[in-house]
Order: sequence, then C-alpha cells, then structure tokens
Amino acid sequence: MPRSGSLPSRLTYRLLPGPADLDAVHALLAAYRRMLVVLEEIRRAHGLRANVVALVAHGYQRARHETGLPARLVTLGIRDFARQAAGFDPQRVVSMPLDDKLFSVKTASEIALTTLQGRRTMPYRVEGYDGPWHDLASARLTLEGDALTIQVGVSVAASEDIRKEETRMPETILTRVGRIIGGLSSAALDAVEDRNPLAVAEQALREIDAVIHEARLDLGRIKAEAHRLTARRGQLDAELAALPDKLSLALANGREDLARAGIARQLDLESQIEAIESTLADVDERQAAAAKAMQAAQAARRDAEHRIALLRTPPAKAADPLDGYGREEAARSRRIAQSLRAIDRVTGTAASVADPSIEELDRLHRDDAIERRLAALKQGRFS
Repeated sequence: MPRSGSLPSRLTYRLLPGPADLDAVHALLAAYRRMLVVLEEIRRAHGLRANVVALVAHGYQRARHETGLPARLVTLGIRDFARQAAGFDPQRVVSMPLDDKLFSVKTASEIALTTLQGRRTMPYRVEGYDGPWHDLASARLTLEGDALTIQVGVSVAASEDIRKEETRMPETILTRVGRIIGGLSSAALDAVEDRNPLAVAEQALREIDAVIHEARLDLGRIKAEAHRLTARRGQLDAELAALPDKLSLALANGREDLARAGIARQLDLESQIEAIESTLADVDERQAAAAKAMQAAQAARRDAEHRIALLRTPPAKAADPLDGYGREEAARSRRIAQSLRAIDRVTGTAASVADPSIEELDRLHRDDAIERRLAALKQGRFS
C-alpha cells in the first residue's frame, strides 16, 4: 500500500469499441498526428524549443483550423509536444493526453470519449493497476492496432472509491422498470407467498405510476438544462465570433498587449464552448434514457392493466390465448349492452328507440365483416 505523498497508481481501462467507434478513434489519432506535424514545423520556423507559451501563441489557431481537434486536446497536445525531443516521428505516435473534459466513466460498464464526430460511448473492462503513474496528463488514450486503452493516474483512496462505486450502482428508472416487468411475470406472481397475484399486480401498477411521474420530472429537468446550456453556448459563440475583428484592430493600432489579452480570452471561450458541448452530449444521452424509461414504464403499465383485468374476471372455461386482447373489446361491449338494457327496463324507453329491423341489419353487417376477415386470414393475407 503506497504511503501518503507517493505517486498515484496507473489504472488501465480496456475499451471495447464497435467498428464505428474504432473508426472515430483512428480519425482522432490521425488528426492528433497532423497537429504534431504542424507544431514541429512551427518549432523549426521560429527556433522554439520547449516554450509552451510561444507554441500556443504560434500554433494553437493553426492546429485548431487544420485538424478540427477539440480545444482541450489541442492545449494538452501542445504541452505534450513540448516534452518531445526534436526530430521525433509524429507518425509513430500511438497515444494522446486526455483530461476529464475529453473522457468520462459514465457507468460501471461504459466510458464516453470525445472524438471529431462528437461524444461516443463504449463499453470497457478494468484491466487493473500496473505500477505508478508518471505522466503529467491526468489520463492517456492509446491505440495500437485495434487495441484501445485509457490509462488514468488515481490515488489509492480514489481507486477504492471506484471499486465501491462499481459495486454500489444506484437503481435507475430503467432498472426499476425492468424489476417491475420481471415482477409481473407469471412465475413471479405464482411464487407470491400469500398466493394473491391481484394484489401484486395492483401494487406494481401503483409503483409504475410513480416511475412514470418521476420520468416526466426527469425529462422536464433535462430539457430545462439543455435549454440553459444552449442559450449560454449561443452567448459564448457570439462573443467568440466578435473577437477576430477586435484582435485585428488592436494589432493595427500597435496594441499587442490588448491582442494578447484577446487571444487569452479566445482560448478561454473555446474551452468553455468545448465543455458545454460535452455537457450537452451528456444531456442528450440522459434525455434519450429518460424517454426510453418513459416508454418502457408505459408499456409495463399496459401489461399490468391487462393482467389486472384478467385476474378480476375468473375464466368460466379453459383459457383462450385471445382472452384479454382480441376479446376484451367484445366483453366490454356486452357489459355496456347489458347496462343499457337494464336502464331501458327501468325507464321504459326501450320500445321507443329499439327497432328489430335495424338491429338485424347491424348483425348481418357485422357477421359479413367477420366472414370476410376470416376468409382473408385463411388465405394468409389478413392485416
């Protein structure tokens, strides 16, 4: 166990990308290598060595323009480049630095990574700890062939927290819906100790209603957050778009100090916009999950209602596979007809509104429709 003040441990995540994910990471690494080529050209042209400030001043804008890399990755890449010996081959580089804005551990099984095409979520497995962390960056992405890993420097306390978090994941709306659906299965209902499946189904219905209410609240909060972030990004975009003219004016008037301050503001704005875009990607994922939970909960509610209807009406004969679906509407119509006949007997209005000829015509029309559908079904063209 390392003592306090020792180097953090190196934790390795093995990512399990799909073909599209792998293509996105290959494109990201190619753009990163292109940035290193640009920085090497700038270092030679200006006689620079490991001066990070000068490299940022001369190379940041060009690197962003020519590669399309995220602002955070350009900044981290410049710092990483400054540590490289002159004359290294960028095409042999297989790793790039990351921070918590460029990747995040979403759940105990998924990691989100920022690429040129936006955030991509990939499954992973933990490979374990294999020594101290010496890198200046907080994390590093490595792609060798199709093997994709992210290594992170974590303290012992942090690694223990990761283990606890992985074994104590909170129950989400989707997992609650899954548990409810599992509880509605026939086997689960039959296994109830008091043999009262109707009470179980009714309790599940009440719990589903609570889940649906919670999902609606989540959707509302997520949409409000998305609106706030979008509005803020619009403000930052407007300020960023106005800066080039101001920088040109400052240089035209010989105010290099103002131009330098404007460039610093430009870097800050781009970093903020990058962070907002990453957060918006997370919000979109959460909104999709909340919508999926809503749909699943509503489907579970319909199933619970169907089961309750069956349990409240004990079958008088052998169960028919169509009971509760194709025959529910007919049963409902029969109950309504019985109620209307009872009202007719009490009020004496039946003779004044009922016409046997009309009723016979309705029966003939319905029987004909049934026969036509039955014939179509036999011919395999029922729809």
